Amino acid sequence: MVKEHFRYLLRTAAIRTGLLLAVSIVFLAPTPLCAQESQPSRPRVGLALSGGGAKGLAHLGIMKVMEESGLKPDFITGVSMGSIIGGMYAMGYSPDSIASLFRAFDWNLALSDRIAENKIIFLEKKHYYNSLISLPVTRNAIKIPSGLINGQHIDSGLNYYFWPAAVINDFSELPVPFQCLATDIITSQKVVFKSGYLPDAIRASIAIPSIFTPVTTDTAVLVDGGVVRNYAASELRDMGADIVIGSYTSFIGSSKKDLESAYGILKQIGFLTSLADYQEQKLETDILIVPEIKDVSVLSFGNTDSVIEMGYRYALKYKELFSRLADSLDAIGPQEQHTPLPDVAPYRFDRIDVTGNNTISADQIIGVLDIMPGDPVDRDMLAERIDLLYGKVWFENVKYRIIPRGDSLILEIDCIERPRVMAYGSLHYDLALSSGVVFSLSARDLLTKSSVVNLDTYIGEFYRFRIGATQFIDRSQKFGMEVSFFADKTRLPLIRLRNETGPMVSQNLVTGLSISKRLNLNHMMSLMASFENQHMIPDYITSSHIQRLSYNYLKTVFSYQANTLDYKHFPDKGISYSLSATASRLLSGVVKTDTLRYTYSREDVSPFSFDPFYTARAWFMTYTSPSDRVTLNFGGDILFSPDIDSLTSNNNQYYLGGISPVTDRSLPALGFHANQIAVRNLAGLRFGADIEIASGLHLMLGGNIFAIQQPDRDRGATFMGGYGIGAGYMTIAGPICIGIMHGLYDREIFYKQIKGYASIGFSF
Repeated sequence: MVKEHFRYLLRTAAIRTGLLLAVSIVFLAPTPLCAQESQPSRPRVGLALSGGGAKGLAHLGIMKVMEESGLKPDFITGVSMGSIIGGMYAMGYSPDSIASLFRAFDWNLALSDRIAENKIIFLEKKHYYNSLISLPVTRNAIKIPSGLINGQHIDSGLNYYFWPAAVINDFSELPVPFQCLATDIITSQKVVFKSGYLPDAIRASIAIPSIFTPVTTDTAVLVDGGVVRNYAASELRDMGADIVIGSYTSFIGSSKKDLESAYGILKQIGFLTSLADYQEQKLETDILIVPEIKDVSVLSFGNTDSVIEMGYRYALKYKELFSRLADSLDAIGPQEQHTPLPDVAPYRFDRIDVTGNNTISADQIIGVLDIMPGDPVDRDMLAERIDLLYGKVWFENVKYRIIPRGDSLILEIDCIERPRVMAYGSLHYDLALSSGVVFSLSARDLLTKSSVVNLDTYIGEFYRFRIGATQFIDRSQKFGMEVSFFADKTRLPLIRLRNETGPMVSQNLVTGLSISKRLNLNHMMSLMASFENQHMIPDYITSSHIQRLSYNYLKTVFSYQANTLDYKHFPDKGISYSLSATASRLLSGVVKTDTLRYTYSREDVSPFSFDPFYTARAWFMTYTSPSDRVTLNFGGDILFSPDIDSLTSNNNQYYLGGISPVTDRSLPALGFHANQIAVRNLAGLRFGADIEIASGLHLMLGGNIFAIQQPDRDRGATFMGGYGIGAGYMTIAGPICIGIMHGLYDREIFYKQIKGYASIGFSF
């Protein structure tokens, strides 16, 4: 059977090239022909690679069998996944090296449209991947995205790996001439890319409708080529191929049984045009390989090796055919050698252009990139700078292209701006704040150029509200001034008031002015002066009939913060830390009873302390992963307040307890309820492990030990600790964490030592 197929194949190729006699003699001869003065032209081989998502990885196994047989294509076409693999091969990557790149590429990030949070600018980390909904707000309405994935990570990967071909505009000049296909959904016609910027062509070819956002040009809206043609054989004939070999890994049609379900019918309808075209393209194909991979999901990129192996094993039955074809073609004449493109030394650009920007100036964008014409630029440096620019969250997508024009080389930064206003929303519940709605707005250049306004709210019984307006005053937006207002209501479970202990409600109103300097992507220092109005409201009837204590004081805070965590929730690596020093002075205090209201100032004899008081605080948490499934964490806290304050004012206290901080005076501690223990000085260590026992499901173990000094003592320390075990799961609505914990504290008289905790959803 193989012999008959081979004889037919060569006969067909020979007819197309006018070489029937020569090829027949070669095929029938027991030994290769000797060189002659007039040697016939060698028939050329084309390879067509279909789409199919992760199924397309089987192409690499088939290509590997071809290479082992000594058979290499003279032309390549690709659609969707086939365009990525075909384009890489056309540049000179081997099947093994392409497989290595696929293994190293983080498809989970690419398919979630996320980048690691250590690439997000410090001021925007709180919003990034911290909401159930994230919607652009335009002048007329909320804008619904045209696709789930903007493809930032994929664009970056294509630019990085296709860097050696960046200045090749004609795809026929690649080591192996190449074409790929997309679909223009305006005209419903195929678009064949023969030239242009190669990463752009491939990005259009893989733009699966409703999954990836389309690629737009002045005249077209481009999506996945597989919408109309998922397998490009006739394009190979147009390129000059005499023999067409195809690898098809996409949908081949539903069975009658599959069409008994609504999903099966809809899938069949969605592929009708492509399936009809596939039947026509098969007629242009001499050898068609359709590997048996129906059980592989189109998104199974974590199974790279197994899918490649499936393609390889299936293609082995064609190995003899490939070998005999290669030998016969070599007997006619040598194949033109395809020299892989060399890795390119740093480019030096004559000009830098910015396109797609309307509200953000080109000067700002180039300032963030910090690249000037004539500077040496390699792909690692440019990838880092694009990540920095994207991390400012100005854009839905930002990428670059390299354009040779005459004797000049142009770096073009192409961006799709976000609307000036973004809305974020989610739901949240935990034991400290109860249930509530998180809503945020972020607006750029709303008041002035280079300004940002952020509004963050938690709407519930224990609310939070913060609005801040920042004006950046330098080109790269590293230095800014902010005016802010903050209000909150928080329950403090155990506060000592004179001779009584019980729950209180804390209400704060803070107006502040700060200056900040971003040192780099993940580090920031700031200096803030604020006026704070604080109210402490006993949640019980006091023997002294006090209903409210109020304080007005000035505060100055210097802080240095860093955050290099790769993920906000369930991080794998990185460090987060903060150093701060605070100086405060009480301006006035108010005591309100059920019948009277007393206001005290510095000149009065009062229960308040009007002496300046100071606080220094430092904390850190570091994460490391010894394996893919295990993350270890370690951290510590130091709190130092040199002066004791009166028990009435409470204004140099911090509060220990809970799995996460509730206010800026909260210190988390396993084993205790949020804000359970008032402390003045503290030193402690934290440690734990996060074991991913299934995809997205985490087993969390942790513990902490502290030496604390309570506000009612001026010397000595109390040692305490706690430990806990819990489970966590990342959902589309945010992280879910539940568990139990055990606290070890000799003053534990109001609560049981064993406690539960729960937190659901994204937080404020």
